[in-house]
Amino acid sequence: MYDGLRQQIRHVTTITVNTCSPYILNSKITKIKSDPMRTYSLVSQVLFTCALSATASAELRPIEDSDLSNVTGQAFITFDNYEVTQFTGGYSAPSEEIDTEFYKINFGADIETNLSVDHLVLGEADRYENGEICPATGCDPSRTQEVMDADVSIRNFALGTYEKQDDGTVVEKPFQLTNPFFEVAFENKPDGTRAVIGARLGFEKSGGILSGDIESLTGNVDVKLEGTELVGGIIPVYIEAQALLQYAEGGDPNGENVGGFDPIRAQYIGVIDGTNITALGGLLDIVPENCSTSTGTDTCQPLAQFQSLELGKDSSDGLVSNFFLSSQSKDIAWATDPNGNLTPTYGQDAGGKTIVTHENFQQTYQGGFINIPSGGLILTPHEAEVGLPRLPTRYTDAALGLF
Repeated sequence: MYDGLRQQIRHVTTITVNTCSPYILNSKITKIKSDPMRTYSLVSQVLFTCALSATASAELRPIEDSDLSNVTGQAFITFDNYEVTQFTGGYSAPSEEIDTEFYKINFGADIETNLSVDHLVLGEADRYENGEICPATGCDPSRTQEVMDADVSIRNFALGTYEKQDDGTVVEKPFQLTNPFFEVAFENKPDGTRAVIGARLGFEKSGGILSGDIESLTGNVDVKLEGTELVGGIIPVYIEAQALLQYAEGGDPNGENVGGFDPIRAQYIGVIDGTNITALGGLLDIVPENCSTSTGTDTCQPLAQFQSLELGKDSSDGLVSNFFLSSQSKDIAWATDPNGNLTPTYGQDAGGKTIVTHENFQQTYQGGFINIPSGGLILTPHEAEVGLPRLPTRYTDAALGLF
């Protein structure tokens, strides 16, 4: 019965979150397809699942106070409320200091899921190439616009995988999600009014196989490169480096920034020009320029070639902290630890822009945003160069060739 229900709610048609202007946050979520004939809302599915899982055949009996005093536990739902004064400048908008207040709902739950989404889309507002969202009156035709249509666009998105055994049976390898949370950000204005300026859905811990045909990404995607590279195709050299979202193949529409940092609607990922690739245990530093090293190694790779990624591979428990999706109408920083030090400190990102860099915060940009924190993804140099094929994400789908 439970397997049948889980199979029913596995497939999501499309999830879309749009930030339409710097002043309006507009979100929509299409419905979940449970089977070809019937459609239910996401909330209905979750409530139905929770109600079903709570059903019991045992008789309800009162608990004595003496027995109850011996029991300790934690609430299923907890709330956090915190306030931060922060600068919201950066890539997308002029700098301004605002008073932000956050309300966070935490759900104490461990979830294992195999989920598929035909097209995951966040932030379809028109943008200029520098990341600024066009005003509600429309884009200035004299300014260069962003060529990609969405901040985050991933077709055939899936969490979890399936593994075919030698005997022909298929084993489900679910994606793990621990302690999900939903959070809303408000701006407290000087005149006493307030406005919603952001919302995010995230998880305290998560891990497993994330798959999809990536068209564009906006966010923090921090990949660790580690392993042996054949220099000149002959000499094995152990290298370490960090890969981030970047420009490539002509850079931005003005032909600039080839190999530079590009956190908004990026199509490529790799070692940013001017940063070090450490080799031979630190004895040698290789610095790429224009997406290439002096040995001819390409350091800019298309995101589309990474079709299945293992989140949390480098951690001892196979999980990584603070994986989230968000949408905000201003550049704001979300707290990764609401109970920690909430005084933001500032620094510069790989592109030289001023952002919040305090360890208890994650800077986001106006529009849609995906956060895959440091340590979440690790690749060998060879995997970075040739890409990763898609792992099976459905029992069978001959039309799409997904399994």
